[in-house]
Amino acid sequence: MDSRSVPDVASPVVTPPSVPLLIVAVTGRALAASAAKSGHRVVVLDLFADRDTRAVASACRPVASPHGLRFDQRALLRAATAMAPSAGLVYGSGFEGRTGLLARLVRDRALYGNRPETVAAVRDPARFFPLLDRLGLGHPEVRLTPPRATAGWLVKRAGGAGGAQVAFAGARPVRPGDYYQRLVTGPSLSATFLGDGRRACLLGINRQWTAPRPGLPFLYGGAVGGIRLPFRIRREIQAGLDTLVEATGLVGLNGLDFILGPREWLVLELNPRPTATFELYDPDYPRGLFDRHLRACLGELPSRAARPRAVRAHAVVHATAAGRDAGVEFPAWCRDLPMPGTSLRPGDPICTVHASGANVERALVLLRRRHLAIGQALSAAAA
Repeated sequence: MDSRSVPDVASPVVTPPSVPLLIVAVTGRALAASAAKSGHRVVVLDLFADRDTRAVASACRPVASPHGLRFDQRALLRAATAMAPSAGLVYGSGFEGRTGLLARLVRDRALYGNRPETVAAVRDPARFFPLLDRLGLGHPEVRLTPPRATAGWLVKRAGGAGGAQVAFAGARPVRPGDYYQRLVTGPSLSATFLGDGRRACLLGINRQWTAPRPGLPFLYGGAVGGIRLPFRIRREIQAGLDTLVEATGLVGLNGLDFILGPREWLVLELNPRPTATFELYDPDYPRGLFDRHLRACLGELPSRAARPRAVRAHAVVHATAAGRDAGVEFPAWCRDLPMPGTSLRPGDPICTVHASGANVERALVLLRRRHLAIGQALSAAAA
């Protein structure tokens, strides 16, 4: 599982203005906004083509499948060829279970991110968890076959993201690619980090929460950054990230989800691409973490993370019923804004709410207040 080869990138980090970079993700707004801070022009292909994505991208097009929140393969490949035929690629979520599609997209492009074979390796439970065992990194018990009794077990799909692939064992039919992980209680945390293929730079620790929906008990709800951990635990996490990066060749922005127990931390999964939590730290970098992502992919890693100027949090606002965007006037602290008239299904993301404060508690108080306010505004507009 050693993928430490240098990324296939011949062009310099500072791309000529006439050649934008291509961003492909479930939502590309955060990456595009970060890219704008350092003057990188981008073309975005994602599922939503939101208002604020269009505002920071040179061009933007939705490439969503009509059968759920996933890429339409044909539409994606056609749009990439037509809109950015020679552009270097930066990708986000959406390829966890579709590395074949990622390989086709990468063909004949400079890649700023982890190679498709690296993604496939770290998202394959039959390879990833034995790797953790060899590296001495703890994780909850994992099975590739159903346990005799499902109580206390989760079932996960190896190619999922955003919590949509996680359920209580026995609550849904088993599908190819499913695996089982022992349910462990404790704070659900994540580490946002940069890798250069040899070592890691830990940007911050985040606390995450879910926004359960029928059939989606572990759907991602949001996160707050700036979580402080005991020095010993943080040092162990930094060492663990270094070990993982060296073993897998991870480059650029990545995220590691873990559970914090009373005496140890246990790895849940690795997300080998920029995660939603990178935006919690982006304001601390004058040129943005998009630029740091590009540089890390070329082997340039900062000696340490930037000193945080605030604690930041965000939360996803989901549709509670089917309908259309009613033209709500979204406040400045809302992002990922749908185009007027966008059709919404129950559980679809409508926008994200953002807040910051001097500490975690203040950031979360403001975030909850704003989340409630936008929910009330949306309900009133739909009435």
